[in-house]
Amino acid sequence: MHRIRAADEEPIHQGIANETQSPSGDTVAEDAASILEFLAWGRRKNPDLLPVTSPEAITQASTVGDVQIPQTHSDLASSDEGNFDDLSQTSVLQLLLPEPQKTWELVLWHENCLLWYHCSYYGPCLRTQLKSFYDKCDGSIEHPGIDLQWVAFLFSVLAGSIICLPAEAAERFGFDERERDILSKRWFQAAITCLNKADFASNHSILSIQAITTLTLSAHMLGFSNLQSTYLAASVRIAQSLGIHRLTATVPGGEVEKEAARRVWSQICCQDWFSLPFSDTYLINPAYSKSEPPLNCHDGHLTSLPDSIPTVAGYSRFLGKIARIMPQLQDGLMSCNTLFTKYEQVLKWDKQLRTIAIANRPRYLSNVPLEPDWPVWVHWARRSLAISSSHKIIMIHRSFLSKSFSNPAFAFTRKTCLAASKTIMKEYKCVFEEDGPVLWIHQAFAVAASIILILDLLHSGPGEPSNAEHLQLIKDMIGGCFTSVEIAPLLPGVLRFSHLYMMRYPGGWPLKGRRGPQATILTKAMSALKRSHVFSMYRHL
Repeated sequence: MHRIRAADEEPIHQGIANETQSPSGDTVAEDAASILEFLAWGRRKNPDLLPVTSPEAITQASTVGDVQIPQTHSDLASSDEGNFDDLSQTSVLQLLLPEPQKTWELVLWHENCLLWYHCSYYGPCLRTQLKSFYDKCDGSIEHPGIDLQWVAFLFSVLAGSIICLPAEAAERFGFDERERDILSKRWFQAAITCLNKADFASNHSILSIQAITTLTLSAHMLGFSNLQSTYLAASVRIAQSLGIHRLTATVPGGEVEKEAARRVWSQICCQDWFSLPFSDTYLINPAYSKSEPPLNCHDGHLTSLPDSIPTVAGYSRFLGKIARIMPQLQDGLMSCNTLFTKYEQVLKWDKQLRTIAIANRPRYLSNVPLEPDWPVWVHWARRSLAISSSHKIIMIHRSFLSKSFSNPAFAFTRKTCLAASKTIMKEYKCVFEEDGPVLWIHQAFAVAASIILILDLLHSGPGEPSNAEHLQLIKDMIGGCFTSVEIAPLLPGVLRFSHLYMMRYPGGWPLKGRRGPQATILTKAMSALKRSHVFSMYRHL
């Protein structure tokens, strides 16, 4: 088997390669669907990467990290353009802050239109801190009273806003496409730089945790998924050292501070447990996570409300219930010794997820008429929940997905994942018709769904009735990605599964004849893709 590697990656030292036993074809086939999805997310999961006992044993270390986007840089190293590009200088970081009015617009838009999705912080606290920053510190991050971990938090909020803003809203705020592209990367880099300058790993603060969890909004879109996962791991330890994982009603402290801590801990748990497919393990053991969930309350009041009332914490509270399934599923799978008993675990937690997603869903997230006093984000949350919960069904069945295309004993998995994929694709198509925030899960999960549809096509006969529907969904998805201004972050994954599509249906490329910027991007990226061997594992499907 040829190892999956990026176009610019050097081969591993021959001496080590010759001594390394390649995994069997069965192992590769089992991981094929997962590997394809990881590529779509801009990451690599290498099934034949084996550890070595000494770093001196190799001359070039094998890398499993962020996949480079063609024509862009996915590292955080400064370029050679002079001191102006050196983000280690506080004076340069200061230049990246927009004028106060723009900063306030982005922060308030984030609170009103985006915070419902991740709920990593308490909105009124950030507003109070930002007001103090301008009133008492004149908006200078070099002021002696400024904590750089708070500056990192501010940059993370700004980065999330600028990359999630729909195009029309960005234009209203005065940000054109070129500046958004520059600032989204720079603000992400600035947040990381500020964390490191503040020595966040030694000086533990909830601010660094809030900054890191909020950075997830932009990290995946910018190609920093592996970097982000490392910082998230650090945030888990910081949170535990601060006792945020055991915030019960009897713990002393201010209600605002405790609510802010409960929110960020809930988000850390969700991100850790939902990332199980990338490492087949988790950092946070639910048995030792004693913190109560965030209150279902409106900001500024901290009065617990019924789950049927939409609040800024409501969506995250519900998603947290789904997230708790994932480590239990993993533990169940690891405790089994046969495929029969493993599949029993999959079916058990599939049923549990459906119960939560349907029977326990808050009314405002269900298919009922929108009420005039509900927040503007409710219909966006419904769309996101449909996409996310469908993807979680796929996650539960992931270990049997490849087998389901060849073994009729797992036909339920194939049927379930296809139904979930079609739901994702149909909801994703509707996203383009709305003016809501551009969330990374929309594109990433649509790519994952498309891969499953392509795998089904590759294992179906030419006369299958469902082929035409699946082909049309794939065409719509590819066409939508390449006409979207957010095409760049999804380019690696879209191109990789599109390459499979063209191999199976060489005359069916949905962008044939397209001209303009998208065609130029496509041509260059496909050339880079052909020079690499990322699809050498295709023969094992």
